[in-house]
Amino acid sequence: MLTSTNQLGFPRRVVALYLLFCLSAVLLLSTGAVMAVDSLLKAQAAGDALSQVGRLAAAIEIDLVTTGGEKTQALVENARKEGRLTWCAVVAPDGRYLAHSDPTLLGAIEIEPIGSQLRWGAIDGVRYSDENGLIVNAYRAPLSTNNEPVGSLVMAVAVPGWKGVVKNLAEHAPLAIVGPLGVILLGGWWLRRTTRPLADIERGLSAIARQPYDDSPRCEAIAPSSLAAIGWNRIAQAMPSNLVDQSDEATQAKLRVLAGNAGGKQRAAIESLSEGIAITDAEGRIDFANRAVAALLGSDDEIEGVSIDELLAGLASTKENPLAGSSRDAEVVSELQVATGSGDRMLRLARAPLGGDASTGHVWSLRDITQQKLTDASRDQFIDTATHELRTPLANIKAYAETLAMGDMIDIEEQKEFCNTINAEATRLARFVDDLLSISSLEVGSLGIQRTTVDVRRLLDEAADKIRPTIKQRGMTFEVKLSEKLGEARLDKDKVSGMVVNLLGNAAKYTPEGGTVTLTAVREDEQLKIEVRDTGVGIAADEAEKVFEKFFRSANPAVQDQVGTGLGLPLAREIARLHRGELTLASKLGEGCTFTALLPLQ
Repeated sequence: MLTSTNQLGFPRRVVALYLLFCLSAVLLLSTGAVMAVDSLLKAQAAGDALSQVGRLAAAIEIDLVTTGGEKTQALVENARKEGRLTWCAVVAPDGRYLAHSDPTLLGAIEIEPIGSQLRWGAIDGVRYSDENGLIVNAYRAPLSTNNEPVGSLVMAVAVPGWKGVVKNLAEHAPLAIVGPLGVILLGGWWLRRTTRPLADIERGLSAIARQPYDDSPRCEAIAPSSLAAIGWNRIAQAMPSNLVDQSDEATQAKLRVLAGNAGGKQRAAIESLSEGIAITDAEGRIDFANRAVAALLGSDDEIEGVSIDELLAGLASTKENPLAGSSRDAEVVSELQVATGSGDRMLRLARAPLGGDASTGHVWSLRDITQQKLTDASRDQFIDTATHELRTPLANIKAYAETLAMGDMIDIEEQKEFCNTINAEATRLARFVDDLLSISSLEVGSLGIQRTTVDVRRLLDEAADKIRPTIKQRGMTFEVKLSEKLGEARLDKDKVSGMVVNLLGNAAKYTPEGGTVTLTAVREDEQLKIEVRDTGVGIAADEAEKVFEKFFRSANPAVQDQVGTGLGLPLAREIARLHRGELTLASKLGEGCTFTALLPLQ
């Protein structure tokens, strides 16, 4: 005979393990969130700094050429304020500070910090700890005018540390922790309530285990609150030594109710599936089909009792059942193209013997894979386009670089032409990679904007200047009509400029020689209205919205003849929406397109 031991009850053990694993998951998620945020902030700080180094270096070189460096100090101070830098300076070749965000250090000798070395292309750097214990990345870019070195630009950016990340996360920690803990406790209460019948059964089995071995097992009935409890009571009734009344009508009634409810829930679950499920008899007639089967096959009639082979053959474009020639004893998967009023759809069919025995019937599943097929086609088209976009510039760069390296008799003008070609192809590659990175950020929701006060007219003039050589080369007319009252607006200058350049580039690409590209901008009701209009090939009405989908290319042969990735317009629309605006299209095939961007000025 077994004796009683002090142990936790079954529900308490289950709840304790549940809480242990849940709290472990919360701890791991919190740690992962801190690490992810720390990595993201460091990557963002490095990317922003590298981007700003290039722009500031170019501005300082221009200032050195045009004014002899009169504005260099102002450029450095503004860069520190706007770029949230630790400090910024211009160092002469002899090591003196020509400009510094701290004016008291002008003319002083630079003391280079000691730390780990960094490098990004032509930009060097060092990572060190300052006197306040902050980790700082100091980036150094060479400055030159007329191919003569004039010094270097040094830009220091504080890298977010663990303490700062944890401090920022701590502000939101109460809501982020209390909510999940509340859900965990609620789940523990519900789990304990659900396992209560199992605890009663465990106590009954423990009581039987403690009874003498020479006695007939005796067990008590428990409250019939679940199917498991009712099953226990039936076992108790079947024991000769039990005291439960065999004619317990209440227990039998409860059993019938719960069994009926369980069957109803199973059928309701199958009916609610988006995937079609059907069961056929040995002759192929449908015994059961959920609502999704009729919807996927486009049938409004009652299909139970209908031969599924005839139904599939009538819907297939070949008028043949795609599974007709397969063995009925094997599991088979095939695809079926179905013509509907909204276009062709692709279905995936799967058939398997019911219970492993084909003589009892088959179970079928139908799934709409139209979107998956379209996605695969778009992906394949993008891979082809991306391969061309990468291979062509690289081939040109390699050819011109080899010619420069091996040609001893090339004159200066040809060398300049070759270098310009290499630079243009490298710029094309960089633009393509930037589009890919922007689309990737868009998909994960991390693409954002940084609003600054900008002169709208100057922004649009600079965007027009970037595309003007291309339009001139293609023999087209370029009209720029900008209102005198555009004023200033809080916009992300780089992204809005990129959007306009993208729209102008598309207009130039798809407008034939002798055509016209027009850029207009006006200020209307606290909105900036930018229009890019062309007299090119235009876009068909059924493709007007699709052009804003990633990787989409028009089926028009005039469009297919031009190289493109299908990324520019989706990215342009997203930039407009990030500014709480919109980008729309008005077009007629053969007459041209008009893209209109409406951006709120506040």
